[in-house]
Amino acid sequence: MNRTTSWLQFRSAKGTSRLRLFCFPHAGGGATAYRSWLAELPPFVELCPVLLPGRETRLSESPYLQFDSLVEDLDRELRPWIDIPYAIFGHSMGALLAFEWARRLKRYASSQPVWLFVSGRRAPDLPGDSALLHPLPDREFINELTRVYNGIPQELLQSDELMEVLLPILRADIAVVESYRFLEDEPLNCPITVFSGIEDSSVSWDQLIAWKRHTKRRFAMHVFPGGHFFPHGPMLQSVSANLEEWDHLH
Repeated sequence: MNRTTSWLQFRSAKGTSRLRLFCFPHAGGGATAYRSWLAELPPFVELCPVLLPGRETRLSESPYLQFDSLVEDLDRELRPWIDIPYAIFGHSMGALLAFEWARRLKRYASSQPVWLFVSGRRAPDLPGDSALLHPLPDREFINELTRVYNGIPQELLQSDELMEVLLPILRADIAVVESYRFLEDEPLNCPITVFSGIEDSSVSWDQLIAWKRHTKRRFAMHVFPGGHFFPHGPMLQSVSANLEEWDHLH
């Protein structure tokens, strides 16, 4: 396919692609964090990190503030790339985007991923905190994000220049998450595998298990050492094993 899109700038594969793995970022995240995954994935997988507006090479574009409009636009941009089998991964905010894109594809394209992988996020039908974070003043906003997710590196927190760039992206992404409203629909017809760090205080065991309600197929959950941003090595081994299993059966 010759078509290009700014939403997929780092597509990469080691050989003949039989499956695409779309990867959605956490709040404030970009696409480059997924580049290192290529070395760990099976050779038939084409890695497709999704780059949202407002970050990295799309820094000059305005980030989204509403969940529904973001999903609608990313669907329009990414749907041409589901011409071969595909799986979807998302971490934290990305887990919600991955889930709702899969539901939208089921509803409007009669298509489903071969697997949905979600990480660091409670099941989508469970209510979040009633207090909104995105309108808070900068210092309170940063303190709350640090308390809940412990995800902003110290070198960023100590750099006014870097925080000046990162804060508007984080605030917009949190606004996207806080604008999300779950609507009842049929469960997905693909396996769902859930990952989490055992020390992640933003999500509980029961909130992770609740993802099981959203699939008619297999469900699995894996908890690894670490917090909200636990090391990805063991998780990638699990993702690779699932995709190799799919490839063997097809």
